[in-house]
Amino acid sequence: MTFDPNDFKRAMGQFASGVTVVTSKHGETPIGITASSFTSLSLDPPLVLVSLNKKLFTHNVIAESGYFAVNVLSARQLEIGMRFAGMKPEIKDRFAGLKTHTAVTGSPLLPDSLAWVDCTVWSMYDGGDHTIFVGEVKDLYVSELDMPLLYHNRLWRRSEAIEIPTVPMEVNLVEVGLRDGIQREEKFIPTEMKVEYASLLADAGLKNIQVSSFVNPKIVPQMADAAEVFARLPKRDDVTFSALVLNMKGVERAIAAGVKQLEMGVPASETLAKKNANTTVEDGIAETAEMVKMAREHGVKVRVGVQVAFGCAYEGKIEQAKVVSMARRFLAMGIDELSLADSAGLGNPQLIRRVVQEVLPLAGSVPVVLHLHDTRGQGLANLLSALKSGVTMFDTSFGGLGRLSVHSDGEG
Repeated sequence: MTFDPNDFKRAMGQFASGVTVVTSKHGETPIGITASSFTSLSLDPPLVLVSLNKKLFTHNVIAESGYFAVNVLSARQLEIGMRFAGMKPEIKDRFAGLKTHTAVTGSPLLPDSLAWVDCTVWSMYDGGDHTIFVGEVKDLYVSELDMPLLYHNRLWRRSEAIEIPTVPMEVNLVEVGLRDGIQREEKFIPTEMKVEYASLLADAGLKNIQVSSFVNPKIVPQMADAAEVFARLPKRDDVTFSALVLNMKGVERAIAAGVKQLEMGVPASETLAKKNANTTVEDGIAETAEMVKMAREHGVKVRVGVQVAFGCAYEGKIEQAKVVSMARRFLAMGIDELSLADSAGLGNPQLIRRVVQEVLPLAGSVPVVLHLHDTRGQGLANLLSALKSGVTMFDTSFGGLGRLSVHSDGEG
């Protein structure tokens, strides 16, 4: 089959370091995987190159079948890109629900792609742990669209035209002022005043309000009336009133008080884990797993956070890999929300972006909430960076309540 060389150039131009899915067939079964090493080699004959790890099943299928197709994904194919990259482990059949078609070789071609090339294997070269497949293009397609799905730092993100906003049009706020904002006030805030503020915040339109914490009243006397506060809250089906818990005793007290959503967390810093709860990070994760289990058994939703995710006042830099590993382990517990807290206010826009880009794909449909501080005047810049990175849930504290240092919340 012949085609215009200019169409071949346009098809390859659509890649522009974007995301591609390489497809083939194993018998009658379609297979595919994402690949970033894709380029053109020759116009006459039209040749392309793709490199695949030898351990991949797709690699072996192409080596045996002698044909493959490369699909260049558009910005509208984020879900497809994540699916074929293995970021949707719950999806066992990556082609499920996709209306694929075929051209010359029979390789599956994905719908709505910016471009695709259908190839037979022209040659194969040993590249160590990879094989370099050179494909001779037998057919191709190129669309009129020009918005590729970009591959950057292991994050699938949309490439957007200038006229399209680069931040979400809507975000969800989790108001924590009644807990985080007043917990260190020396003068006890009356219970009726706390309940009144919770009602006013709900009337203002806030749908998620953290009103107290079930902690040791000797350490945090301001939260001693947590159960009474929850007993007197207005009945609002459209508002979630939540509480912080630090250990199993706190979970038990909160469940007895009828709390429907709990927040818990573990610092990514060994020093802070020792100072806050006289424990280790690993022991904190293990206890959190038991707390999550108990809460879920009682039908209570759970939010778990990585504290000091962007830096610790005692240890300084927190390794990004540690934060990602903790997030992955929390998500495996079946939590409802994941929180990343800049507890020490050490975050900066680039760090926020790097961490968020690692965690969001892991979280999938689980909301990621950011808890940011303005300790060093970077709060708004960090907020904007998080928005541009895809975060749509943030903690807030009404009236700017709350000190901006690392602190201990006591034990339940």
